[in-house]
Amino acid sequence: MKALVYEGPKRQRILERERPQPGQGEVLVRIRACGICGSDVHGYLGLTGRRLAPMVMGHEFAGEIAQLGPGLTRGFSVGDRVTVQPLDFCGHCVNCENGDTNACENRRYFGVLDCDGAFQEYLCVPEKLLFCLPENLSFIEGSFIEPLAVSYCGVKKAGDLRGKTVLIAGGGTIGLLALCVVKTQGAKRIIVSDLSDFRLSIAKKLGADEVIKPESGRFREQLLAANGGELADVSIEAVGIAPTVAQALEALKSRGKCVWIGNSARMIEMNMQTVVTRALSIYGTYTFTHREFGETLDFLAKSGLDLKALISREVSLEEAVDVFDELAASVDRYLKVVVTF
Repeated sequence: MKALVYEGPKRQRILERERPQPGQGEVLVRIRACGICGSDVHGYLGLTGRRLAPMVMGHEFAGEIAQLGPGLTRGFSVGDRVTVQPLDFCGHCVNCENGDTNACENRRYFGVLDCDGAFQEYLCVPEKLLFCLPENLSFIEGSFIEPLAVSYCGVKKAGDLRGKTVLIAGGGTIGLLALCVVKTQGAKRIIVSDLSDFRLSIAKKLGADEVIKPESGRFREQLLAANGGELADVSIEAVGIAPTVAQALEALKSRGKCVWIGNSARMIEMNMQTVVTRALSIYGTYTFTHREFGETLDFLAKSGLDLKALISREVSLEEAVDVFDELAASVDRYLKVVVTF
């Protein structure tokens, strides 16, 4: 089988590998679609330390079952269409026992560190991580469940949004998927902030009521102009760097709520007095639990969300070698690129 192997910063190539055999409690999945995440691009550039060469990236994937291993208990069959929850959890640590599988003390993440992911034709995964794809969802939509789950869980932490104004700081894939979720929650007004005209145009297509391209020293003024002279009730930070964190906090009314989804910079500076004197609430959110991944799949199947505006390009595994360089060079050319098999 073919695999796109990461061999170090800015070095990937297609290699022939032996098709794996599923072990106890595993199935062999024939990969049909796998999205390229921004974290994959950062890993390719060697910026994060979260990709340990040699390995295969790719954690947003769907496919069909090609082979069954021994000891299966859930009734899957060869040919079943599935999406995969990529965070493998032990099930017996204290966090798993509490349902917090995203904080499993023994977790591994397909396509991260040295755990091979889905930029290859076949991958063995534990049966417990599989979810059947509903008939109304394609393989490409199945590959969106992972990033959508990140956004879905972040929006959940914001609580009841009915009649509220929501600012989303960051118009990348996660921010725009958060926009899609917020649109279903009865918010009064949704405002998206980003420096990219390309991303802001997508935000408008997806239903943002207003968009802001922040100007130095004028963000608060721009927000007030976009929101009838009022600040926001809720903000969602979807980048993870100091400027967008500052925007997300500055945007809020007293006692407002800010959800941090972004996970980019390790350390940032922030105005603590803004948080304290205005009694703001900050909620961090990390990926999703196994149960929440399933919730997200149900949400997408039932909501009728159209994700086509987020898909910039479909490429083959061979084309993906050069696409990583293109993604690294320009944030304004593509949004989501999906490798299809």
